[in-house]
Amino acid sequence: MIKEKAKKKKKEKTFVHELVCYAKTAGISFLVAAVFTTLLSFHARSVMIKNLYASKENKIKLERKVAQQIVSHTDLTATLHDKSYPVALHVGDLYEAAGDLQKAEYAYHIATQKSPPEKFTAFQKLCIVLISQDKVDQAIDILDSVEDINRLGLIRFKTRVYIVLGDKYYSRGKFLKASEAYEKANYYYNRLTKKDKYIQKSIHKRLVKSYVEAAGVIVKNGYNSDAVRFLKKALQYDPKNLQIQYRLAIVYADLDPIIAVDYFEPLIAKIPQDIDYDAYNRVLMKAANIMDIQGNSTKAKYYRYKIHSLDVYTTNKVVYKEDIEVFLNSFSIKKMFFTYKLKTKFTLKNVSSKNIRYLQADFVLRKGDKEKEVHTISCASRKRPLYSNGGELANIEIKFGNNIFTKRELDQYYIDIYLYKVKKFKTLVATIRVPLKSIHSSNFLVSPHL
Repeated sequence: MIKEKAKKKKKEKTFVHELVCYAKTAGISFLVAAVFTTLLSFHARSVMIKNLYASKENKIKLERKVAQQIVSHTDLTATLHDKSYPVALHVGDLYEAAGDLQKAEYAYHIATQKSPPEKFTAFQKLCIVLISQDKVDQAIDILDSVEDINRLGLIRFKTRVYIVLGDKYYSRGKFLKASEAYEKANYYYNRLTKKDKYIQKSIHKRLVKSYVEAAGVIVKNGYNSDAVRFLKKALQYDPKNLQIQYRLAIVYADLDPIIAVDYFEPLIAKIPQDIDYDAYNRVLMKAANIMDIQGNSTKAKYYRYKIHSLDVYTTNKVVYKEDIEVFLNSFSIKKMFFTYKLKTKFTLKNVSSKNIRYLQADFVLRKGDKEKEVHTISCASRKRPLYSNGGELANIEIKFGNNIFTKRELDQYYIDIYLYKVKKFKTLVATIRVPLKSIHSSNFLVSPHL
């Protein structure tokens, strides 16, 4: 009886053991299959992304190659006078795609002669090709020759061409002429009954940039009053733009210190990290002296008190972007499992005249405008300050974990370095474009601008 029970128990143990072994084998097989499938999926995604980036460029190259093959066999403009409007327009498109802008210009010119009264496509294409060849005056003549009528096609045509014309002027550094062209584009856009917010935003953005750049050129030539006028025009299109308000404060510092203070004061609470406090202190001193001359001692005392309070405020809360220099010690790129990993080492140097006792840093990896990963590091504390006049901090090492699949994708990544004592007053001190290969250098100064 006892022997039978022992045999039965042994059989049960053998069965359980076999079951466990089977489960282990199945689990290992499943794990291997899962890992293999994951690796294949990573590889497939990598190939897919490569093809995605290549497809647009290849399409453009293919279109140009096909167009060149078509126009290389015969001169399609030879008998174009005898052809219809659609044919002339398509011939122009072919030559433009092939890169022969002179023949494209001729074909579009013929198309304008044959164009129906309600169509303006040929005029638009002709103007854009002329501008591309730097024949700006001819394009303007065509714009002026087409009578303004309340037709949707004409409004769109002139809006588009004036934007392209403004872009051409802007690229040449002719910012006032660019702003004039953009103003005309804005005028025609406003005549459209159906608005497109994207187009409106695009025109306004161009107007702001051209007016701000024009103001910068004018200030260098000493015409501050005109600079104020253009900055105020820019502010009309972007009323919340704090950088334009700051520029107005700086320009008014010489024209009217009292007005300059009015522009400076609200910015202290919003963008203290971008303010030149030496310039602001000079403005406050000038304003105090003016108030003394006018017999307003109360206001004069207020301005002088602001100088002292600003010093305390900035010491405790603000990192000015000129106070810190960022050095890149090394940048390594390693490919692991079909993805690229980034590893960096930085050194920070305090070049101001004061020790910094509390300092945080955000190292932000972004792709274009999209933030992908953030690393926050404590850089200085009460017991471990960042000493003034060149006192250096130990190397900061950052390992980014974001998956980057192709070299072409890698080229779109940037690292922004923000410093702050108070988080809401972050200061962008440096931006670097992610290189396509590893870098090992000693004390390579990172420019605050790309």
